[in-house]
Formats: sequence, structure tokens, C-alpha cells
Amino acid sequence: KYVAIFISALALLNTWPSAALAQTAAGGLFSIENHAGFSDNHVAHVTSELETGIRALKALGVPLRTEKFPITVHLKRGRGISRSYHGRGPIVLHRVAGRRSPIIHELTHMLAGYTWSHGHWTTEGFASYMQDKYGKDIAYPTRRLPHELMRLILEENSALPMLEVMRDRRRKNFFGKGNLWHRFLAYAQSSSFCKYLIDTHGITKFLAIYDKPFEEQDFQPVYGQPAPALVTAWHTHIHAQRFDLDRARQIYRNIRNFTR
Repeated sequence: KYVAIFISALALLNTWPSAALAQTAAGGLFSIENHAGFSDNHVAHVTSELETGIRALKALGVPLRTEKFPITVHLKRGRGISRSYHGRGPIVLHRVAGRRSPIIHELTHMLAGYTWSHGHWTTEGFASYMQDKYGKDIAYPTRRLPHELMRLILEENSALPMLEVMRDRRRKNFFGKGNLWHRFLAYAQSSSFCKYLIDTHGITKFLAIYDKPFEEQDFQPVYGQPAPALVTAWHTHIHAQRFDLDRARQIYRNIRNFTR
């Protein structure tokens, strides 16, 4: 059974000057297709998360890809992999009933942009940052514990070489599905590194390198230091924090045992 729900854009856009956004108001920003008979409460929750995501991206000054509106969102049963096809759409969400769906993560791919031929670390890392910071759902990969998981990854000597993660394009190496453990590590490391860059140096500098090929990310002019130095500073920051690692350790071990 399909239930199409169109979210009015007027409340979100009444203070936005963008003509492109205003044109979407009449038709709505999203079409939510309920494939599995989820309750009205579940659909309302997804709706609220999508609205929250748009407001958060706007507040951060992220240029929105308004040509993507209206965005179709499919709600499906089961524990499948949620996706947005590298931001091309539509959005497909699983784990809706358990409130573990990466709603804002996938929305960020759609609206902030995702050029998979440029790589994945900023796009996946920023989407996880948005999900962890603004989403109510506790979603894979970091479940609001990016730095805690990174601490365990470092302590276990499991970290992938971050510069190689940053060079990965078209999911040829770490971000692909060939090795699920490496995939998790690439996502988790990128999430923690992006959080570090945003929280320490600000969103404006991060957006200057966002969704660009590694060779075109001008770390020295933007951050005053090259990429290897930033990675070292990030690791130092993680080691210096005092964390309660109990929950992160359980998540880490469960994923490690499942994927290896």
C-alpha cells in the first residue's frame, strides 16, 4: 500500500530568498511513500526528521541542491541498507520502526551534494555528523559515538591509513562492500575526522574542502597545515579525551564479530 504525503514547504521557506526553493512550495518538498503500513506516528517522525535536517543544513550555511526537490522517500520494512544512491535519489529508508534509520544522513547526501567520483570521506563523514548531531534516530555507523569508536579503533591498532581512505573513489577500496570490516572502519574514521574538523576549525573551512577530490582539497591554505598534520592532530585529540567507552566497546565488538 502506498501512501503519498506531501510536506508543505511554506513554513520552512518563508524566510528563504531562494527562488528555486520557493518554486517547490506548491508541490511540497518530499513525497513519502509508505510501503509497509507504518503507523501515522512513524510517518510523522520521518517527516519531522526531514524538516529538522533541512533547517540544520540551512543554519550551517550549507548550499542546498534545490533542484533535487521534491524528494521521494520510500519507507520499507526490514533491516536492509538505507540509501540515496549517492545523493541522486530517491531516498530508501529501513529500520524505521526501531528508530535506527539514517534519515538526516541520507537527506544530507541529497541536499549537500555527493560526487562519488570525487571520493567519500567528506560526504559520508559529514552525513554521519549531521545524523549524530541533529537526528533522533541512533543510526549506523557511529550511533552518536564517533570519537569513542575512533578511540577504540586506535587502541586496537585497527585504523586504516586515513590518507588512503581520503583517496578512495568510486568505492574501489575501503568504502565498497567487498570487505565489510574495512567499510565500517572507513565510515567510522571519516565520521570522527569530519567531526573533529568541524568542531575544531569550523564549518566554513570544512565546506571549502567538501565533496572535492583529495588532490583538490587545499588543506594548507584552508587549515594552515597539510593533511598528514591534520590527521596527526586529530589522533592526538582523540587520545586526549576522557570517554566512557562501555557502550562504544559493545558496538565495536558486535560490528567486528559480524563483519570479520
